[in-house]
Amino acid sequence: MFEYDPKKAGLGESITHGLARSVYGGDPPISSLNYVWANKEHPERIMPCPAMDHVRYILLRKGSSLVGTWQDETVDIVADYREAFRTDPPAKARIAIMNDSDNTGESSVSWIEYIEVLQLLR
Repeated sequence: MFEYDPKKAGLGESITHGLARSVYGGDPPISSLNYVWANKEHPERIMPCPAMDHVRYILLRKGSSLVGTWQDETVDIVADYREAFRTDPPAKARIAIMNDSDNTGESSVSWIEYIEVLQLLR
């Protein structure tokens, strides 16, 4: 989840963010990349979120062939952000780890061994 930077925001973005801040009581992220294991096959690698235009899904795995197996994932957050939003990402971001199957009516379990974040020069 990428932090809002008021110095880089346009007028419309500033107004929208100000409204969100007044409703939620804090600074919501300006954009978000969600790395997903999709339970179905999709032709795209990056998909917009139907409910929020500032969120993109990056499909790491598709289908069920690897269910029940350990997998290592390596991502380039900066490159993915540029591809998803056609601009450079904000300088600050947060990471959240979630497991969600709400929209599928199924259940899911995930295990995470470790997360390593490397900061590289842009």
